[in-house]
Amino acid sequence: MSVERIHIAYGKDGIDFAIDSANLGDVLLPALPAPGNATDIVREALRAPIGSPTLRELTEDVRKILLITNDNTRPMPSKITLPLIIEEFFYPQTSYDITIQIANGLHRKMTKEEMLERIGPELCGRYPVVNHDAHDDAMLDFVCDLSTGTPLYLNKRVTQSDLVISEGFIEPHFFAGFSGGRKSMVPGVAGAKTVMSNHCPQNIANRYAVIANLHDNPVHNELMEAMKQTPLRFILNVALDSEKRIMAAFSGDPEQAHRTGCNYVTEKMSLPCTPAPIVVTSNNGYPLDRNMYQIVKGIDAAARAAQPDGVIIMAAQCMDGVGHIEYYELLRRFSNRMELYEATKTGESEIDKWQVQVLARALKDHRVILVSEGVDAAIAKDFFFEYAGSVEEALEMAYESKGADARVNVIPDGPVIIPRPVATIR
Repeated sequence: MSVERIHIAYGKDGIDFAIDSANLGDVLLPALPAPGNATDIVREALRAPIGSPTLRELTEDVRKILLITNDNTRPMPSKITLPLIIEEFFYPQTSYDITIQIANGLHRKMTKEEMLERIGPELCGRYPVVNHDAHDDAMLDFVCDLSTGTPLYLNKRVTQSDLVISEGFIEPHFFAGFSGGRKSMVPGVAGAKTVMSNHCPQNIANRYAVIANLHDNPVHNELMEAMKQTPLRFILNVALDSEKRIMAAFSGDPEQAHRTGCNYVTEKMSLPCTPAPIVVTSNNGYPLDRNMYQIVKGIDAAARAAQPDGVIIMAAQCMDGVGHIEYYELLRRFSNRMELYEATKTGESEIDKWQVQVLARALKDHRVILVSEGVDAAIAKDFFFEYAGSVEEALEMAYESKGADARVNVIPDGPVIIPRPVATIR
């Protein structure tokens, strides 16, 4: 029997594991274009915006500009993209009052060291780089009530700037359909009341609020309505390959450019698979696998490639441990997976309940075995996971219940992939 070695994303360097060839099912790796010059890709996109005037035109008669970027849970290559955005302004950058706003959403604030790592010392030294705090009412302006009844609160820097530009990257998202675009506004720079209303249990439970779907998705629809009430005029969104390199860029009108980018990601990252009894996946490595909160995304995507009652093996470094204490405490209220599922699919919105709700949806039908050096078996148990010291050990645990000849699907890059089930082997 021959043995294959598979490399999957994990932390900054990835890990390899061994698997018998006879067990190996579908390995979901997309065929992507050869990497081009990132600067050229971005500059070309900025100079040919979709459905929008150019940045040169938009910046001719403004002074106070807000640049919104992701926090450090996203691999946005801002050291490349932000300077190129500023380069396209009508006047030299010294002619403007420019602030870089971190779209933290409900995530924790970034430290100065993390800002330097993500954005670079040159930009951090030249412009104010500020965290958003969704819980600080003094930082927020009330904009309006949306048609859904959701109150729209935004960071005052957004409402008080002459021009708002956002950057981000597009990947499948487990209930908003895709990241990027409108998400820089909500949840990125919105108030906690706005985020919690949008992420309510009823929206998350909707059958259209799933990975890679925007059609009739109530989360997405409300995000779009909210975005149209903001002064966001221009976006730059990128698509990244498995090495976090820019493979495509889309700029211009926040709705049209984002939609074009989503179509591109769907084309490149949607892969057919036959659901298997066992799925090995990652959470796309650093920075997306930096905590237990984020790995729900990879688990949810892997569930699409698993048979009912299948086993999902999640390899994630979790260098920051649990990550969100509210998420952890909410999970610890429940004694088993079914109680968790029933209790979280309805009721009032709570901080991080949406993440628990999506996890509960996956746990209802699947076992999860965690491989991680950032948390131990006791913490894994609190998440209703089993724990293994390696992928090989996790596979042996899975074979005990699924049989030594069980097929194993592998998703090396985790939630950036869109598994498309085509058949089920009985």
